[in-house]
Amino acid sequence: MKLPTARQLQYFLAVADALSFSRAAEICHITQSTLSNGLSELESTLGKRLFNRDTRTVTLTPAGYELINPARSILEQLKNLVHLTQRHRAPLSSHLILGIIPTIAPYLLPYILPRQQTEFPELDLQLKEDLTVRLLENLQKGTVDAVLMAFPYDTPQFERMDLWSEPFYLAKPAEIPVLTPTQKGKKRLLPQAFAQLDDLKHETILLLEDGHCLRDHVISACHLSSGKQFGQGMGRTLGATSLQTLTQMVQHGYGATLLPHMAIQPNLLPPDIAVMPFAAPQPSRQIGLVWRKNDARAEEFALLGRFIKQVCAPVMPPLIS
Repeated sequence: MKLPTARQLQYFLAVADALSFSRAAEICHITQSTLSNGLSELESTLGKRLFNRDTRTVTLTPAGYELINPARSILEQLKNLVHLTQRHRAPLSSHLILGIIPTIAPYLLPYILPRQQTEFPELDLQLKEDLTVRLLENLQKGTVDAVLMAFPYDTPQFERMDLWSEPFYLAKPAEIPVLTPTQKGKKRLLPQAFAQLDDLKHETILLLEDGHCLRDHVISACHLSSGKQFGQGMGRTLGATSLQTLTQMVQHGYGATLLPHMAIQPNLLPPDIAVMPFAAPQPSRQIGLVWRKNDARAEEFALLGRFIKQVCAPVMPPLIS
């Protein structure tokens, strides 16, 4: 009996995901003719057409839909087989694709990457920055090995390792006093203050645009369920896709926002922004690592999680006794 090859299944899944032969060929780093020949051989082996094709669109046939999950499972088992045979190697010494969300990447990677190159120099680490929903889709497909992300987020189909809890802070334009000539050039520190969740009723709260889980985390943690209950323009996004953009908007008087602890380091904030912690109970998010269940590299991913927690200690919030 002639059996499908792993390469043919890879070609099939690439087209099934992209619904484009040209894009799938790019993903597989092959010519479109090589891709088409491999799929024709697969269809001949199975005795079924897997795709409907015309000059503009590619769609899956019923047989194609039925093949997606078995094909992913077979390729996942083959990957696990390879990893099982490499257990004698040093940990974190092979190829690893780490997904990381945009509200974490710029703050933690400066700590992670230099130490990784020192402590795990044989690790071939590839980073993929994207929104949570797309990273988890890629994790399910097997094109990402693990994802560094924030919770709450529903991930029952994956293994999860919590790393630390991170509080939010209220960031708003600082009231800058008029300085005398002798005071100019000196840094004026604002007195320590604690924000209350009720304070948000009187603020225009700027949030990231839809699709960023941090937006949902802030709304949930601060009980911002109804815009009518809060200040003028509550939940205004202005198309912001990064925390850096939000802080610039705050600096120029568009409103206030909430920032996670890792984003309030002095060298990261623009001038003229006051940052205040919330009184207990503090709104927060959870930083964690997820990977596929029953992955043969689970021990390595747990080691990676412990490593991330250790090297990122400088940007972790202090323990509250």
